[in-house]
Amino acid sequence: MREFLLKTAERLKKRGYYRLSFWFLERARRLGAGEKAEKMLREERQEYARYLLERAREYEVKGDFTEALILAERASELGEKVNEGWLEDLRQRSRKQKEFETRLLLNPASMGFQFASNYRKWLFSLTGTPRFSHEDDSSRKVLPPQLLRVWKEAYQKPQDYEAQYKLALNFSIYGYTWEAISQAQKAESLKKTSEVEFLMGMLYMELGEKEKAGEKLACAVELDPQNQAAYYFLGKLFLDMDEEAALFYLRRCIEIDPNTDVAESALDLLGGIKREVEV
Repeated sequence: MREFLLKTAERLKKRGYYRLSFWFLERARRLGAGEKAEKMLREERQEYARYLLERAREYEVKGDFTEALILAERASELGEKVNEGWLEDLRQRSRKQKEFETRLLLNPASMGFQFASNYRKWLFSLTGTPRFSHEDDSSRKVLPPQLLRVWKEAYQKPQDYEAQYKLALNFSIYGYTWEAISQAQKAESLKKTSEVEFLMGMLYMELGEKEKAGEKLACAVELDPQNQAAYYFLGKLFLDMDEEAALFYLRRCIEIDPNTDVAESALDLLGGIKREVEV
């Protein structure tokens, strides 16, 4: 596993996926590939820090201040010079964003109508950039009864991981992707499990956030090495990022249990890769 992580990190760096590359290197170091991983981490540190700052600016423009702050602070920790005024501005905006989302997501009584509309207006007023889950407000003015029931349960049990995770899952089922991510982060803060990491990985895949999706899905298999679906989607995700890693994850998916629908889908993907290689 250590060699796999190191080689994958090297290939990902060459292809411009610095965030995932660094993540794999850190995992390799934790698994005992100390000297080699440390050397690679030192070599990549400055380049990775600059990459983080670029990505932080992108997330700021999108209105995701929390993610922008995480990346900017990480760049600072790695030794990159970061404007303190900008960092403080991100902290304030992130704090406001979290406070708003917490009030919104944990108070269904006040959100029976025009949920998506209110959420968008607030985010747009902060950034000028719309961050929302649905194109059409008109079909979302009344939340589905099932979602409201789950929401009320989460509101009544704010420290209950199961209730918070269930709400995140239901947001995802009903197509509220951003809201699902915000709620999944709350569940994750209560307990880090394979199921919540997997859910977040799937949501980030839906948004096209490949590196964040890769981190979360890899966390899911770390926490539960028998999470067959996580291996499958890691394989699928890596198809256009690193084919060798994709092969590894798809084969691992099949090894867990070859007699499932997930394994059958993995075999189909694996067959497609092999045919491309043969041609």
